[in-house]
Amino acid sequence: GEAHLLNICIDPDYQGRGCASRFLSTVMSIAAQLGARRVFLEVRPSNVAGLALYRKFGFARIGLRKRYYRAADGREDAVVLARDLSSPGLD
Repeated sequence: GEAHLLNICIDPDYQGRGCASRFLSTVMSIAAQLGARRVFLEVRPSNVAGLALYRKFGFARIGLRKRYYRAADGREDAVVLARDLSSPGLD
């Protein structure tokens, strides 16, 4: 099976404390326990912190959705990432 991560939102007061890493680790472990073999997500190229988090967890770019998100100046692309849950590093 597959899992699709739609949103991770961390209150600004708690950003930079490892909350997103702990959350993502937990979500990926639960997805694997429920039979998911792969996790997919989209992220804005401007979301530097998000991209760094996903890279840290072994996500790899598999595509680009042009003009996917609304943005203040029009539209912004979405970077499509995926992570095989059978590979090591779920922490």
